[in-house]
Amino acid sequence: MLGKTIPVPRLECIYGDAGCDYLYSNSVFLKPLTWTDNLANLRDRITALTGYKFRIVIGNQYRTGTDSIGWHADNEPSMGSNPAIASLSLGGVRKFQIKPRNGKPTDFWLEHGSLLVMHPGCQSTHLHQVPKTNKIVSTRINLTFRPHTGGER
Repeated sequence: MLGKTIPVPRLECIYGDAGCDYLYSNSVFLKPLTWTDNLANLRDRITALTGYKFRIVIGNQYRTGTDSIGWHADNEPSMGSNPAIASLSLGGVRKFQIKPRNGKPTDFWLEHGSLLVMHPGCQSTHLHQVPKTNKIVSTRINLTFRPHTGGER
């Protein structure tokens, strides 16, 4: 696989503070667009609800059941150690799975408007995914609000 480009199996974009570039899997580089008023409002509401501060939001659009993301942890160095992640689901319902690194998964069906918060420490002890499905599903948009250690403040 070395040297091969593999397409991301979903559509994605990033918004955030200036200079908060994001690299994941040592191969996908995202440069944030400026916060929109609506996204900044959501960020502020989620910060007020959770107490966690967020500097970027990654938007993923899962168009069909073949769009997915495999088992992973959101533990990129740019988020600092033990980041809190807030995940807002919009649109169609999809299965979200989380499991201890050496354990069995727990399934959650994330409905429109649901907010899933992965507290500090979760990324070092657990993995999560949105698996593929053969079922007919509606488009889902997921907004993951994340901290960031760089950029302009």
